[in-house]
Amino acid sequence: MGNHILLHSVLGSLNLSVKLILIIVPLMISYEFLENSKIFKKILNFLYLFIKPMGFSKNASISMLTGIFLGITYGSGILIAQSSKNRITKLDAALTAIFLSMCHAVIEDTLIFVAIGGNGAYMLITRIIIATLITYILYKYMSSKISQR
Repeated sequence: MGNHILLHSVLGSLNLSVKLILIIVPLMISYEFLENSKIFKKILNFLYLFIKPMGFSKNASISMLTGIFLGITYGSGILIAQSSKNRITKLDAALTAIFLSMCHAVIEDTLIFVAIGGNGAYMLITRIIIATLITYILYKYMSSKISQR
């Protein structure tokens, strides 16, 4: 009986690992090709239309795009690199960290949860709405504190 449970657990874990690999690897490869293309800049410009009302500068688009689609690790890596080169403001860095802490790897996470039976549309829409609202509220709060100085 104990061996059956162990075998079932191992097979279940292997099955989930294969699903994760089939989702994550193609996303990473696609990003690597996309990153050096002309369409990448168009995507960043398009994304900026949505992040501008939340207080982001145009330079924050790349870390937001990366974090939203590939995950917080990649997004924060780009965020740190941009910050150290002074390509983004402290406000951009703070807002990006706030947004990505709630809404990162939206494609990857959604596909993973769909693979195990979750409702992808509900999860995706909820995460985006909550992250947007909280980031906007904190942007208004932080910008009012900055203007009071």
